[in-house]
Amino acid sequence: MKTYFANAIADGTVYIATITDFGNGTCSEFISKSGEWGGITLAEKDFPTANLGSASKQVYARSILASAIFKDAKTKEIQWLA
Repeated sequence: MKTYFANAIADGTVYIATITDFGNGTCSEFISKSGEWGGITLAEKDFPTANLGSASKQVYARSILASAIFKDAKTKEIQWLA
């Protein structure tokens, strides 16, 4: 099992996307943001690893996080964290 992350801040809120490759042909994506009382789940999905084709899972994590931030915060001003 391998896990890939992307972290960012937008409008003072911390967002994180996690891609988990279970090594059995299945991946899971999870996107959340920090909230006043803890984390808030924005999206969660399991899918066949083959759906990613040759795409890098790290790049995919960053891509889905950017999309989620744009939808949630309505901003393109994203500060990416290492």
